[in-house]
Amino acid sequence: MQYIILLTGCVNPDGMPFTTLTDVSVREKQYIEAINFYLHNTDFPIVFAENSGTDISKSNNLFPDNKRLEFLSYKGNIHKNKGKGYGEAEIINYALIHSHIITSKSNDCPIIKITGRLIVKNIIDIAYNRFIHQNSKSISVSYNSDFSFADSRIIIAPKDFYHLVIKHKEEINDFNHQYFENILSKCIMHSSTYHYYPFYYEPQITGQSGTTGEKYVSYESSFNRRLSYMVYALKKLLLFDKRFSNYKLKVYEKITYCIYFYSLKGLNIIIYQAKSFGYLFK
Repeated sequence: MQYIILLTGCVNPDGMPFTTLTDVSVREKQYIEAINFYLHNTDFPIVFAENSGTDISKSNNLFPDNKRLEFLSYKGNIHKNKGKGYGEAEIINYALIHSHIITSKSNDCPIIKITGRLIVKNIIDIAYNRFIHQNSKSISVSYNSDFSFADSRIIIAPKDFYHLVIKHKEEINDFNHQYFENILSKCIMHSSTYHYYPFYYEPQITGQSGTTGEKYVSYESSFNRRLSYMVYALKKLLLFDKRFSNYKLKVYEKITYCIYFYSLKGLNIIIYQAKSFGYLFK
């Protein structure tokens, strides 16, 4: 399966509300580092779409002519009264319309949308490892506990799903607490076409939040952490189907996932108890 990576960016936020990281030089450096990471660690076509009109494609000749890398830059960072979530939706929309890489692909082509300054260290593992029966109409994001907020730092979905999200972009308004992530979640929950699945592996994200300035540090991988994440992922899968079922999981799939879930949960409890007594993972 051939993926497209879409990196969304705003080099110069120019007074955008709810933005802590405003240093243009720092932001540009982070975008360049992220682009280079995906160029050297994947073979996917990459689209970098940026809405402040800052063209970084010629930055110190860092990016040689590369047919799988496309830069889009336009003056679009103007709806500050709606916040940066609205701007994110507009960037995605611009890329869907103007990217040669994206428009050349079919509507079921999977796009990995990543916040452009962030590096997902295990991007290949995330892209190529999927749950049983997960098909081309699936959407993968990380959810919060009540499914009201879908983490938009990394999204994997078919191209036509992003068109659906864009249809709802006028509902996004950070000042009214209707964030891009809320609308993203709403589109997933109310769809009868697309199938929600958690990421098979927990994303290892490094970088810095533009909103809070928080620095993301990748976790130390371990068997116990992997096990805990699998319990979390299967729980999300089963709870989502129970609360927002749109005929995603067949009966035999539910049974299979329940067996996985309770087996892993039991193993997780055993390991936790063993750790508490100092027998394992010292």
